[in-house]
Amino acid sequence: MNASTLRANARQTLQGRWGKAALVVLAYFAVAFLLNFLNVIPLIGGLAIMLVSVPMSYGMVATFMKFKRNEDFTYTTFLSEGFANFKKVWFVTLHTALKLLPWIALLFVSIFLLGFSAGMSAVNPSAFSGFLGFLAIIVYFVAIVMLVIKGFSYSVVYFILYDEPNLSAKEIVEKSASLMENNKMRFFCLNLSFIGWAILSVFTFGIGMFFLAPYIQIADIHFYEDLTNKNVEQ
Repeated sequence: MNASTLRANARQTLQGRWGKAALVVLAYFAVAFLLNFLNVIPLIGGLAIMLVSVPMSYGMVATFMKFKRNEDFTYTTFLSEGFANFKKVWFVTLHTALKLLPWIALLFVSIFLLGFSAGMSAVNPSAFSGFLGFLAIIVYFVAIVMLVIKGFSYSVVYFILYDEPNLSAKEIVEKSASLMENNKMRFFCLNLSFIGWAILSVFTFGIGMFFLAPYIQIADIHFYEDLTNKNVEQ
């Protein structure tokens, strides 16, 4: 299926239920907003937010999988599903991070080199410091591009986790990479096709995002089901 068909299928899934989908997103953002108050606790607050946010992200995927498949859910299912699978979600997330680690490391190296070359130029400008800075910029952009490309390989890990919870974290990550091997550009184009709606949402003072977020999420689920040939009835 192309992006246009996937978006049309998503709209069909949401037909008559846009309000309910928007309320799920509103509940999620309300909890996320309250969590931000933990930032008043130095270090521990930030760690606590991170520990909770990852399972919540999976919980949102699980909620909209249920929404799309007409399974029972509530406006707080993203919490119950997230915390019920807390350990597994984190294992999958960490395995994904390990796959991206070389490019993350390269990104940090490039940032360090940029700072180092800037320091050298401030003290004693030279051709070497200029070359080092140029090299650091090239490495920085290469790292960013590769992180994005590789990141798309693992964009369906949470969908797989929902459908196949008995798989190990490693198997889930590897299956995602296999499914996305020749489909990364298709997934990129699908999500890029929402950019116009995202821009329009800005002019609604962000209210439009409560409707755009489920639209994108449901379209991504249709994409995943197309990849796996599930064709789950709506």
